[in-house]
Amino acid sequence: MQSSMEQFVLINSNIAMISVLAPNGSIYGSKPEKAVEIVQTINSIGRERLKNTHFAVTVSPETAKRTNHRISIVRYLSDLNLRNGREGYAKIDIYDRAFENMLGGISDDEPKLGTLVLSGNRILYNSDARFNEIKVQEMERLTSNFTQITNGSKRTLQLKYKDQLYLFSGSVNKVTGWTIIQFIPVHHIFDTFVNNTLNYVFFSLLSLIAALALAFFFHRYFIQPILNLCKSMKTMDTVQLSNVIPGSDREDEIGRLINSFNDMILRLKASRESEIASSELQKKAELKMLQSQINPHFLYNTLNAIHSISELHRLDQISVMTKSLASIYRYNIKYGDEVTIEKELEQIENYIKIQQIRFPNKFEVQYDVSPDVLHCKILKFLIQPIIENSFYHGLEPKGGQGLLKLTIGQRGQLLYICVCDNGVGIKEEKLKELTAMLQQNKHTPEEDTGRNFGLRNVHARIKHFYGNDYRMEITSNDQEGTSISIHLPINRELSSDENFGGR
Repeated sequence: MQSSMEQFVLINSNIAMISVLAPNGSIYGSKPEKAVEIVQTINSIGRERLKNTHFAVTVSPETAKRTNHRISIVRYLSDLNLRNGREGYAKIDIYDRAFENMLGGISDDEPKLGTLVLSGNRILYNSDARFNEIKVQEMERLTSNFTQITNGSKRTLQLKYKDQLYLFSGSVNKVTGWTIIQFIPVHHIFDTFVNNTLNYVFFSLLSLIAALALAFFFHRYFIQPILNLCKSMKTMDTVQLSNVIPGSDREDEIGRLINSFNDMILRLKASRESEIASSELQKKAELKMLQSQINPHFLYNTLNAIHSISELHRLDQISVMTKSLASIYRYNIKYGDEVTIEKELEQIENYIKIQQIRFPNKFEVQYDVSPDVLHCKILKFLIQPIIENSFYHGLEPKGGQGLLKLTIGQRGQLLYICVCDNGVGIKEEKLKELTAMLQQNKHTPEEDTGRNFGLRNVHARIKHFYGNDYRMEITSNDQEGTSISIHLPINRELSSDENFGGR
């Protein structure tokens, strides 16, 4: 350890000595003959203070002179085994010249801003060499005004030295406890103020003259042509979109702006004609959409009528089925493309009611839905086709009672949806075909009439709406069940512009 300390001291010329007091009481140091000084330094600082602050900075007590101080940094070391009574200390002594070099050295000339560093009544650093020439009593009288400053406080005052007035400002460093005093001759402040004021007045007048010249230049070459352009634009016949501004032969931005304005008039004429044509096509499309809604509305109203008649004749099963089916049709035509998970679950329950009436005691449904995601938005009819696929292709062919479980929650930053059944599962060849289909990034309308329409439709809607980073995954074992999961981005904002339809 002593060899390592000696090498470290040789590498760093600013360090005078390193010493360590081990937990067993042994003392090591780069200078063995002086290593025992660590005990005196620890006693002068206080062991309780070192335990509370972990380290302290102090001036070696034997350097009582005003110069050639040695700065000691002592750190408390605790035993890693946490045994009571076992503690150590490390001390690094730094040369005073290193301290002076860090603060900028000492100048023989009159500095504009000087610095004093005090440790109690002792001067550790003085950037102005002229102050080193005065007697100790005078220096102590000069610095005694700052020895009572507490941590976190500052003090500023004026003092006179050799018929020259100085402005002093002092504060206490919270780490070392040293008093840092900075001083500057008052005449420097006054001279700087006068010079800055004269420079400010000169540059203000110069800036004012330049601003007036620039204002005249900009008004003549830029502002006036723009004002003329604005005047011409106001007088333009907006109905006929007449080209009222004559062409400009200027090659700068103003000339290009005038010529671009004339070109814009021609584009607006063509755009207006195109807008009129597009408006007619849009009206035809809206009319076609309204016509396409007649059949769903008619069917919805018819189902409500059947529901009312069933309730009147106490045909409970028919009433529940027609009411659930009517809710599904109403859900289809009433809301927009996005709905909350809560709304989607209502329609899933309507579908489950219909299937449970058709196939009593055929299957059981379990819901594991986190309340935190009920207000998240997803595409409408995104889950129902998957449940329908699980029922018809998984549970119905199984025979006996089956189990269908719907899980919805949050995983990381994604919304997790999983439909799991214990049906007949999917054979390996069919599973490979479905996996290959879900890995495709292209979707054509002709595919909608083929096999696996429900899964393909859900997969295509996910890719079109959320992007290719989100898709559906299928895991299954033959005769053991199937699990279909979806990961989507979370959108907790409630839709404020859902497209409500009428009956």
